[in-house]
Amino acid sequence: MTEGNTPGNPLPYASPPEVATAAASALLLVYSAPMPGIDSRYSDVTAAHETRLLGVSALAAAVSEAASHTVGKTFLEAVLGSRSVAGYADLRVAGYLAPLARAALLGESLGKVLAGLSHGDARLFARALEVTGPGPFGRALDEAINVALGAGRDATLRDAMRFAVGRDPMAREYARDFEVTRDLARPALFGALVRVEAARPALVQAYLEVLAEVPDLDAINRGGRKEAEEISRMAKGVLKSGGVYSRRGLQAISNLDGLLRADRRLAPSATEPPVVAAAFLLSLEHGAEFLNYRVRPAPGR
Repeated sequence: MTEGNTPGNPLPYASPPEVATAAASALLLVYSAPMPGIDSRYSDVTAAHETRLLGVSALAAAVSEAASHTVGKTFLEAVLGSRSVAGYADLRVAGYLAPLARAALLGESLGKVLAGLSHGDARLFARALEVTGPGPFGRALDEAINVALGAGRDATLRDAMRFAVGRDPMAREYARDFEVTRDLARPALFGALVRVEAARPALVQAYLEVLAEVPDLDAINRGGRKEAEEISRMAKGVLKSGGVYSRRGLQAISNLDGLLRADRRLAPSATEPPVVAAAFLLSLEHGAEFLNYRVRPAPGR
């Protein structure tokens, strides 16, 4: 982790076009990567792959305007824009990218952006959840925001996130200065990109490294902590087998994917957003080409 990625240090300054490009690149690549057990271009689970892709341009446009909007307003605009185009909005990804984009556009620290979250931000998040419905992933956050809104004007969005920190992955990131994204997903993705120099396997490797270290909160909520910890243990086994770097590891990834898809309660759907956020940060730090030139054709079969 570089000094600039600590909560108290400013993110590298980025222009609106750079933020839009970084967001679109991260979303398109992660949505398409074959992450074990969740949505990809090879498997539709929560939404059709094409539907997710259709919302990318609107989400990227919304976060590129984050300097002139509050975090809550950016989140709402991203959700409304995506739904208007695709009929679907990725609430979590919008929530992950909104404060990161604002920090980069203003050249401020992420910690300062998160500390500035207000009661008004909580209202705007609540409005977005009203429009879309919390769905299978947002119920804990919806409940926490309602508690914060009922507590009076001194209660902020970050207070709401703290209420839901043990039940919602986005709440955990907001409450803990994006700890999983900064300290785990970003260095894992950077290391994988340096080693394999290809976006698809690097993203899968980063996803596995996050899953191995952090039991997936969605899997905990659906199947219990014991089951989620077993998934993390299996991910560690995949990494020990070589992960994306060996034939044995690739077979282990395929086996893990089959096990996770056989029981939808186990789908580690909370593990994808920090990988999106990590890809976004790396694109901002090293330029869009850092991700884009690593896109390679799949080997022939």
